[in-house]
Amino acid sequence: MRKILFLAPNYPPGMTDGSSRAFRIASTLPDYGWEPMVIAPPAFVSSGESSGPDEAGEETSGVNGERIWRTGSPVEVEEMEACGVAALAYGGSMPPKGALGKVLPSRFSAPGLCAIWEKHAAALAEKVMSQFGDIDAVFVQGPSARALEIALEISVRHGVPVLFDLQAPLARPSSFAPSGSLRSGECGSLEEKLLTSGYSLITPTRALKEYFLTKYFGRVTHDDITIIADTPHDAADDPRAPWEGIADSTGRPVFLLQRLTEKETGDFFRSLSHLMGAAGGCCSDAVVVTHNASEKMLKKFGLEGSLELVCPFSEEDLLALCRKAGFIFYAVGRQDEDALRVPELLVDVAGMGIRWAVSAHEGVISRFASEAGGLSVLAGDEAALAAGLREIAGAAGGKFTQGIEELPQHEKVMEALVREIALTLPV
Repeated sequence: MRKILFLAPNYPPGMTDGSSRAFRIASTLPDYGWEPMVIAPPAFVSSGESSGPDEAGEETSGVNGERIWRTGSPVEVEEMEACGVAALAYGGSMPPKGALGKVLPSRFSAPGLCAIWEKHAAALAEKVMSQFGDIDAVFVQGPSARALEIALEISVRHGVPVLFDLQAPLARPSSFAPSGSLRSGECGSLEEKLLTSGYSLITPTRALKEYFLTKYFGRVTHDDITIIADTPHDAADDPRAPWEGIADSTGRPVFLLQRLTEKETGDFFRSLSHLMGAAGGCCSDAVVVTHNASEKMLKKFGLEGSLELVCPFSEEDLLALCRKAGFIFYAVGRQDEDALRVPELLVDVAGMGIRWAVSAHEGVISRFASEAGGLSVLAGDEAALAAGLREIAGAAGGKFTQGIEELPQHEKVMEALVREIALTLPV
């Protein structure tokens, strides 16, 4: 079995852009004759769990034969609030400890998972490369820009080819895909180097590929970038079990507010409060997935007792909650107004056979909804929101298949990815 070094700053327990994609690729590659050697961020552990295999720099096994090295010691989450752990998983800083931490949280917060990865990944990757002299290739996901730099350094030092998986432009990455410590100008120079120097490149969407082709017109061709789409998750293939204490969402509406700021979350609740009557009461007893809200915020908008706030901080918990929903409503924030990729969770939702809608600005996400059988509501339009909620609630209750056939199939996508990896190898 051939070995591939897998540089993955966005990897479980992280839930930033690309983490689900990275995990699914790494855990599937062994089925195609590749053994991933994954450089991953620190793991989450609860008190009483053995953290031995996940100590910083030590090897542990993945779910399907992938080998994992963690860049930091396990993070104890037993005494942390669920929403604090969720915020950490989505790219936030480690919650502060002690009395001073509560008074000045921004000053006493520890680095987040991606920052820890970026600090220690280069040394750990070099250790793995030296330990295993038969590594044939490198797979790296960016942003972060630092991960891309490490891959370039390894390629030069060890003479191995690299496949770059770009999730966003380096000059303007999503806030859910941290760009690292490089300044904007340095990120732009790195992006230009990658796009114009003949390296193998893949992207998850046609929109992102077209963005790069337009930006580097005449210097990059269609053959230089391959689209490797995100695919819906198949629960039957996932050996990870959800936590037994997740909320029971059976038949209930589920609102996914993961990509909203605290202000945008408040604005959404304000609109929802105005619409509860206009939408025919369809949203009562809904489950709201967010780490930017509190019972105090619900009380402020008169929604106390009508909604249940939950903060799942693992992919398996989040997907298990969504699969039982009566219908799913996904709200997109202003930071995704010019998004060039579809959130992985939305791709998963589209493949569940459940009625779903998305509140988004015109663009890649709204087009995906119309193509994949979802309902798209223009963000910020309360009348459209009310009409959309009534429509989706009235259609809920049965399995939904329209559009699912149009989604990429994981097996075909992986075959295309393995071909791309093979093409990077010297003849």
